Amino acid sequence: MPRFVDALPTDRQLLSLFVPLGILGRIIACLFNPTCYSRIDLEEFKQICNYLGPKSLPLIVVTAIFISLALTIETILETTRYGAQDSSGAAISIGLLRELGPLTVSIFWAARVTVLLSYNAKLYVDANGSKDFIEVFVFPRFLAGLIMAVPLASFGLVFGFATAAFYAPTIGVSSWQEFLEIARVSIHEKDIIVYFVKLVLLNPIIAVIVGSACGLYSNEDGGTTASHAVSKMFIYAVIANFVFTYFMFPI
Repeated sequence: MPRFVDALPTDRQLLSLFVPLGILGRIIACLFNPTCYSRIDLEEFKQICNYLGPKSLPLIVVTAIFISLALTIETILETTRYGAQDSSGAAISIGLLRELGPLTVSIFWAARVTVLLSYNAKLYVDANGSKDFIEVFVFPRFLAGLIMAVPLASFGLVFGFATAAFYAPTIGVSSWQEFLEIARVSIHEKDIIVYFVKLVLLNPIIAVIVGSACGLYSNEDGGTTASHAVSKMFIYAVIANFVFTYFMFPI
């Protein structure tokens, strides 16, 4: 019995689950407060955008290409067994948009964001304390994450689809034109909405908030803090992605 009690989460651990929600609430309030915008250091903001955007582009492109290749090969090999390889474009496109894109390429980028923010948040709090932490530290990074997520999501979509379309004919599909036509017919507005909401809103917001929260309350060194932050980000992101998919496509 004592071992079971010791294994239960403490009050502090339970409370920490709701810390990101509190930070999100304060960020939303900041969105409508001109003072928060006036406190943004433009030079620092440009550096953050550069790290989250252009410097993250190789990660997005490479992962999008190889995830798309893996999905294309496996899907076409399986559909070929039933003589339905020309319909693989539908399965590949829907899989990339609804799940694989958000749960692989986007979360890889979110992990990069979480590591940066948790480490820097720890340094910021150690040097300046927690006063104005949301307004000065979190809010500019929140905006930068949302802004940079838009072009990165678009690049991931383009490279992922282009890879699948041009590689598919080499392993069984009639032509890349037919692949794209079947994909076009199969993709609905909901699929596009799910893709961009996950990549532009859900995952970036979770990365920024969880990274900042872990850095704010951590009593460990920067490396350990970043490691724990990434683990928590994965948990929050996977759950949020599942819930949103279930909401959009209820059983």
